[in-house]
Amino acid sequence: MILFFEIILAVLIVVVAGWILFVYFFTWQLAATFLKGEAPFVPAKAGILPKIAEAMELKENSILYDLGCGDARVLVACHKSQPQAQYVGFEKNIIPYLWARFRVWATGLSKNIRVCQKDFFEADLSGATHIFCYLVPKQMEKLGPKLEKEIENGKKVLSLRFGIPNVAPRKKILLEKENLYIYEKLAKS
Repeated sequence: MILFFEIILAVLIVVVAGWILFVYFFTWQLAATFLKGEAPFVPAKAGILPKIAEAMELKENSILYDLGCGDARVLVACHKSQPQAQYVGFEKNIIPYLWARFRVWATGLSKNIRVCQKDFFEADLSGATHIFCYLVPKQMEKLGPKLEKEIENGKKVLSLRFGIPNVAPRKKILLEKENLYIYEKLAKS
């Protein structure tokens, strides 16, 4: 009987220690990301995901890139609206990246959704027909010139909460207190 309680106690200690390490590294990563002026992992609200997917207007031959895809929830929601399209998520932080890979695997969507552990500023975005981002203003400012250089007019860029500085959106939609900016022409306004 004493051996049983010792085993239970050992398992409990391992679980608690694992949780403490996870929280420590996750919090450290959030703080380091924030201090560098990058978007921390803050997922889009589940209630607005179908509206984001609808605003995307994806077609069978669409290729959606999610910049800083976090846990891949936007990619999965968009896949539900257009399963034939291709989806690529870029996430450089390890914990959201692993969670995204798990979510894609667990939902059985590995065939159409690919998640890359990579900084999207180092990626070639020219292959996308659609781009989604939920970033902070400093990143949006840096992203604007990259999009102008790599994305042809007519391709769709959607940004949740913050727009691209000095670029007029084609449309702005209010989704539960969050603005969704839609761009199709990336020339300066």
